[in-house]
Amino acid sequence: MSVYRHILIPTDFSEAAEHALQRAAKLARQNAAELHLLHIIAPPVHNSEMPDMILAPMGDLNEQVKLAAEERLQKTAEQVGNDVVVHQHVRETFAHPADAISEVATETEIDLIVIGSHGHSGLMHILIGSTAEKIVRESSCDVLVVKPEKSA
Repeated sequence: MSVYRHILIPTDFSEAAEHALQRAAKLARQNAAELHLLHIIAPPVHNSEMPDMILAPMGDLNEQVKLAAEERLQKTAEQVGNDVVVHQHVRETFAHPADAISEVATETEIDLIVIGSHGHSGLMHILIGSTAEKIVRESSCDVLVVKPEKSA
């Protein structure tokens, strides 16, 4: 049986991510592991055709988005409780979120990635793709995909 010391939870602050966080926190307690919360920010694409006066506030907007993500990540970390060490990471990237998640996992020597699945299938899955699926295929560590709860 594997012992996990560092567990990564990528979050988009959705209900699916909340379920993954609950499962990861339980695993962290069972293994005396540290949790690493990660939120990915995709910055707006710079368009050289736009006038400078419109682009100038984009830096401020990016900073506001990052600060808001950090605040929300802090509130998410507080949900876990004081009995688990929680690290918070906000990563800005133009890459696919799965690539950024894998990068953070490698940098922080993650043993397990716990990710929520939105449960999309069929055409929706083909159109948007699946971050969880890509992580499962490409990750060098174990991955636990937490499915959405079924409504009764």
